[in-house]
Amino acid sequence: MEPWYQRTFLWGQVNLTEDDPVRCDLSFWQDYWKKTSVEGVIINCGGIVSYYRSRFSYQYKAQGLGEQDYFGLWNRAAREAGLTVIARMDINCTTKEMYDRYPEWYCRDREGRPILSQGRYMACVNGGYYQEFIPEVFREIIEKYHPDGFADNSWAGPGIKTICYCENCRKLFLEECGCSLPEKADWEDPVYRKWVSWSYATRVRNWKYFNQVTSDCGGEDCKWFGMLNADPFSTGGRFYDIKKLVQDAPFIFCDHQSRDRSSGFAQNSLNGALLRLAADENIIVAESMAHYYKGERTFRLSAGQQQEVRKWMLTGLGGGIAPWFHFVGGGTQDKRKFSISRDLYRFVGENKKWFRNRTNMANVGVVWNQESAIYYGRDRAEERSAASFKGMTESLSRAGIPFLPIHADDIGKYGERLQLLILPNLAILSESQEAAVREWLKQGKDLLLTSDTGLYDAQGEWKGAGALYEDMGLRVCGKEEGITGSGEDNWMVHDSHTYLEITQPGHPVFKYTPDTQLLPFGGRLRVTENAGALQPLGSYIPAFPIYPPEFSWIREKSGEAAVYAGELESGSRVVYFPADIDRCYARYHIPDHRRLLEGAVRWAGRESFPVSVEAPAHVNCNAYRHFCREDGGQEESKDGSRSSGQGRDREGGKTDCLLIHLVNLAGCDVPLGALEANLPIGPVRITLRVPEAGEEAVSLISGEHIRITEENGERVILLSRLEEQELLTVSLN
Repeated sequence: MEPWYQRTFLWGQVNLTEDDPVRCDLSFWQDYWKKTSVEGVIINCGGIVSYYRSRFSYQYKAQGLGEQDYFGLWNRAAREAGLTVIARMDINCTTKEMYDRYPEWYCRDREGRPILSQGRYMACVNGGYYQEFIPEVFREIIEKYHPDGFADNSWAGPGIKTICYCENCRKLFLEECGCSLPEKADWEDPVYRKWVSWSYATRVRNWKYFNQVTSDCGGEDCKWFGMLNADPFSTGGRFYDIKKLVQDAPFIFCDHQSRDRSSGFAQNSLNGALLRLAADENIIVAESMAHYYKGERTFRLSAGQQQEVRKWMLTGLGGGIAPWFHFVGGGTQDKRKFSISRDLYRFVGENKKWFRNRTNMANVGVVWNQESAIYYGRDRAEERSAASFKGMTESLSRAGIPFLPIHADDIGKYGERLQLLILPNLAILSESQEAAVREWLKQGKDLLLTSDTGLYDAQGEWKGAGALYEDMGLRVCGKEEGITGSGEDNWMVHDSHTYLEITQPGHPVFKYTPDTQLLPFGGRLRVTENAGALQPLGSYIPAFPIYPPEFSWIREKSGEAAVYAGELESGSRVVYFPADIDRCYARYHIPDHRRLLEGAVRWAGRESFPVSVEAPAHVNCNAYRHFCREDGGQEESKDGSRSSGQGRDREGGKTDCLLIHLVNLAGCDVPLGALEANLPIGPVRITLRVPEAGEEAVSLISGEHIRITEENGERVILLSRLEEQELLTVSLN
């Protein structure tokens, strides 16, 4: 039998509150488990609040616990239902009672005072609480209840602005880094940057240590998983090195419950792909999906808007995420939340095989690494690093072009599947990462890069252009034009009132911005000169008054190039944007920015995308090659890994098909938490450039068979109407 982390796909959680032991009706949740067909549950167990009878009397117990063994009660109910059971922990803070008993376990400020969070004492990740006490709690829970594994909500300790000066940290930092702790959080201080790097390493060390403890005590498959946010650019200041934490993990718990202001629903599709590709493409990523209200304000006990929750879940499914309903508290006062996703759970359960054992067919790779966000982005990571990545990926989603978010270390790993590589302001490239990009160009493959890509060293300090820019025939200096940031929302201040002049309007990069010589800009430009095959297509127009209107005319044209494009001797098509159009699109959502990015991607990518979508509104698309046996099982390779099916024969009852997942995001640009209605759209045109595709598509939603036609030499699936989602299969010959 497969271990739980390879077979459990449908998850559920009631995040127990302290009054649940006296108020919650467990039978209601047992019935809900049946109705949703969940396969695994996360049950609150120990740490910040204990729900079981522990031999450690100073472990804080839920107020309503009394003499109950509440975790044991839920654990037995879940086992009787045949469910996987995960013990949920939250280990970062404790009460004063434990602090008084073991003061050496806790974080200290420079004056030696304990660091508190919401009235509780923050434990140090390098102290006895993490290194001795919590492992003993794991062992106790395993011996008493034998859970399948553990999830941990707040395992990473204090964040990037909180330096712990306890004796454990002082001693360990001196031993491992050769110097004393930094005086304060200051990015200009190289010791602080060293402390940041060291802090990331300590979390990786603890991650591995906790897994060793639970596996030694509970068996090989008793795994511990700290929950992760899927955004590598903004982890809430916590020390999550996503790539290092997941690269050897057999399963991932993701705590990224809803969209934020800078990202739409398509973000959740990206979340799934990014985490899976950073680890193993067929790994299960279960994501906690809030069924309570999350908007500009959060209300834990009230139902979320149905369409808000469903769109988030559907785009997550499209990106390969395993659904995980999340309720806070076992109360049932607001019954609306229980009908939000029940039908989606049934649908996924009935079609689970289609969500596993598949390979993304996208041939466009958007590259990320955390080093750029941490050391280049520093205190402004969202603005300087994340916005470029999000602007680029959002523009691709809206253009109907599927893509793979890949870590810069994995360019070689996924390179054979890709034709176009996109580096959105990836300011820091290690030597090996830059070498991989240069090798990419030598192979004649295509590249799009923006802004400060590769211009900073590992510490986030300016180093200037290296061999990659020499290969492209570009000279980059340290000079900038324009601004980074939103600028003042004041017509009397016009710093951001800048434009781009199209100097070669006939170039295909401008295909989607016809009939204009000017495009709005409002961003920053890296001054660059060309000395090779790439030619400037547009130039920067400096700021001029926006008010009064009589003064709003162009004073000068800088002549500085804003976009380059051309073909290298190797045959590679290259587009370079010195202008940070991708960042500006994420900040301002100006349609012309998206259209310019789409034109650049389509030209650089030679319109060779295996699957693409055109629709009257935003449709998020993912396309997979799916491989399974006719009996619904999954093929297993000699090393025990799950087969992607690419390049495999069809003997012995094996089937191979194309799977296209569309999610309708029309009308979804509304305030957080406020999406009330689904807006059906049509027609939706799906273009296939997969030679082995069959003659028809079959809808897993309606069962309809749709004939694949030819239009202008292209194979097309035409949907007259798209409701919430569509999931199509196409046989591969």
